[in-house]
Amino acid sequence: MNQPAPLMRRRISKSQYLRGLQCLKSLWLHNFQPQLRAPLGPGLRHILDQGHKVGELARRLYPDGFLIQAEDIAQALEQTRAALRGNAQALFEPAFLYQEVLVRPDILVKAEDCWDLIEVKASTEIKEEHVPDVAVQRYVLEGAGLPVRKACLLRLDPGYVRRGEIDLKRMFQLEDLGDQSAMALIETPSHLRDMRAALALPTVPEIEIGAQCTRPHDCDFMGHCWRHVPKYSVYNLHRARFEQIAELRQRGVMRIEDIPEGTKLSEAQRIQVRCAKTRKPHLDRQSVRKCLAELKWPLYFLDFETINPAIPPFDGLRPHQPVPFQASLHVEDAPKGTLRHLEYLAEPGPDPRPGLVDFLVKEIGSEGSIVVYNAGFEGGRLAELAACYPAHEKALLDMKSRLWDLIVPFRKHYFYHPDFEGRASMKAVLPALAPAMSYERLEIKNGEMAFLAYEALMDGSIAGEEARRTLTALKVYCGQDTLGMVEVLKALQQQAQ
Repeated sequence: MNQPAPLMRRRISKSQYLRGLQCLKSLWLHNFQPQLRAPLGPGLRHILDQGHKVGELARRLYPDGFLIQAEDIAQALEQTRAALRGNAQALFEPAFLYQEVLVRPDILVKAEDCWDLIEVKASTEIKEEHVPDVAVQRYVLEGAGLPVRKACLLRLDPGYVRRGEIDLKRMFQLEDLGDQSAMALIETPSHLRDMRAALALPTVPEIEIGAQCTRPHDCDFMGHCWRHVPKYSVYNLHRARFEQIAELRQRGVMRIEDIPEGTKLSEAQRIQVRCAKTRKPHLDRQSVRKCLAELKWPLYFLDFETINPAIPPFDGLRPHQPVPFQASLHVEDAPKGTLRHLEYLAEPGPDPRPGLVDFLVKEIGSEGSIVVYNAGFEGGRLAELAACYPAHEKALLDMKSRLWDLIVPFRKHYFYHPDFEGRASMKAVLPALAPAMSYERLEIKNGEMAFLAYEALMDGSIAGEEARRTLTALKVYCGQDTLGMVEVLKALQQQAQ
């Protein structure tokens, strides 16, 4: 194992500083036991890639900017000093070091005798964690002798709608974080002292798992720190506050079924605990029947798959607006009638929405319930399509009004199975009610894998025979979602009898 460096000698980067703010144990492990870190998954890698693309676009707003390309820190520091001596008007990724704290701001812009610090984010809002991010950079810049006029966040404008070529000045929004970051700037030296003290420890700091493991981000050392936690534990308790979980842990309770009688719980939590102890399902038959009575045939079981690009790829889209590229539709014309399957998968490349709208308008009739799992998602997509395609607005909004949400009986605990393990997602409900239908046997197993596969098809990362296999796998996965809804509804109907 690596040994801690003396108290004031270990260098701390901005990313390490933000890691340390989240958890000092994570910071220590990052430095001395990095082999315990989970590998970077494709979903997180995709988020980082989108961030890089947004950063590259942001630089175009400052055409006179100079990029500090060196990755070696000593070279980057020297290139930065040379650029400052050369009267640069804007710098991209310059390097600054102060008291062994290293930062590389996204953009610095000359403002008379001072500089504006600009941190670029691919988000559409200011998040709590953005404030110390900007503050530690200002701390280092000013400590290194660079006068800073403003500390800003350059983010995507959620109100921007693409029309033709992307208008960078309208797509980005510059926010001065001076007032918000003032306290964070004052607290920075104290936080750094805490981090250096933690890094000087000969062994890992003793910090219990808690809210910091997932806020503001899932820690990549969770697999290590949570290794003693059973797959189904008090951490799966329905909508439990960490204070509630901490109290249970102080009493020595780890497993759901060990929660003692008399513990203060919500009604949903009581159902969950009782089912864990008895291994028997809970059924509120009257409420389930009331939900089922709302159904009107023919039934259309509908599911969308979407991509969620930070930079809008087509006209009529906002940053991060979901773009449906695939739909699966199972249709049951009458109770216990024949089931038929229809599907749409857009050819990667062009805007997939016009073809999807044509498919929906053609295949979904004007009568009957449209069964979805989490109506907020499908309903949101239908509303967006209606706004973008006025010729079909009436039909699409009519579809939205006829959505019937299959998740409701499970989310409201009208029916709860112990194998749900506190969840109501299709991935939790389907294996419990229809064990023969497993996503594990599929090549594409979840929505993240689906959108990553489609984006790879769009950018040409996969082609030829692999592309054909991927298109088939996408169809199988999306079809499983709607067929799964058919099976879950059948199981619910049987329970209600």
